[in-house]
Parts: sequence; structure tokens; C-alpha cells
Amino acid sequence: MKMNFTMRFIAIFIQTKRRNKMNSKEKEILMGIIAIALLLIYAFTLGKIILSVYYWNPQTGEFIINSNILWIVNILGGLVSAVVIGNLALAGTGETPETQVREMIKAYGAGLMRATVWTYIIIWLLVGAATFYIGVIRCPDVSEPLNAMGKSWLGILVGAAYAWFGIKKA
Repeated sequence: MKMNFTMRFIAIFIQTKRRNKMNSKEKEILMGIIAIALLLIYAFTLGKIILSVYYWNPQTGEFIINSNILWIVNILGGLVSAVVIGNLALAGTGETPETQVREMIKAYGAGLMRATVWTYIIIWLLVGAATFYIGVIRCPDVSEPLNAMGKSWLGILVGAAYAWFGIKKA
């Protein structure tokens, strides 16, 4: 029987947990996969809200977002933003934020890890910018939750910029 990548990964993870020993490389791989999966869920869910607001027709009635979708976006938005800010804060001023993936750099190369980290940050920036543009600038009266998320993202972006460039005492 042929096993796909996901099934092999799950089998290795279960075997590793049974041994109760997970080396740092395995932990980083697992945490990276979880972080990317959560980012994708966040991006697709928020993307659905953004597109729904953008294409909403006022003649159809009041625009309402499912409370479960809002819950998902709020929880994952905070988590994704924390990952971005944490990585930027740990990086040197203006340097590529790769502090969190040192072991993986040794195993897979700096180029791949830099690309992964920057892809994560770029997706966060694009989704956040779309949230801000649609929720705050283009359609501010359609969805109050999207409007609030756009404003929050802008504040978090300022925090991320300070985290990356560093705040120095005079």
C-alpha cells in the first residue's frame, strides 16, 4: 500500500511521540507545518470575508458574517500576527528574521528557510492590507468586524515595524 506524504508524516510523528523523544529538528518541522497550516486557514477564511464584503449587494439586505468565522479569524489573526512580530523582534535590526528556524537552516539551507519566513510575512502583509483596504477604505460601512480588523491590522503593522527596526534609547 502506497502512503502519501501526510500519512507518512503522521506515522513518523506518532512513532516519535511513542518514543517520547522528539529532536529539535523534528519539533521545528512540526511547528513550521502547524504555523503554515494556521496561516493558510487564516488567509482563506479572511479572504472569504473580504471578497464577500467587496461583492456584497446592498439590495440583498444587511451584511452578516457568521460568528464562527469571526471567531476563527480573530483567534488565528492574533496568533499569526504574534508569529510575525516575534520573528521580526528576534531578528537583528533590518535582518532576515530567521532566528526561530536555526536548526532547519542547518538541515535544509538558508535559502529555503528565508523564502519560507518571508513568504509567511508577505502573506500576512497582503491579507492584512486587503483587510485594511476593503474594510476601512473601500467599504467601511458594510462590515463593522472587517472594519475593526483592518484598523487593528494597521496598529499591529506599526508594532511589527518597531519590533523589526528596534526601539533604541536616546
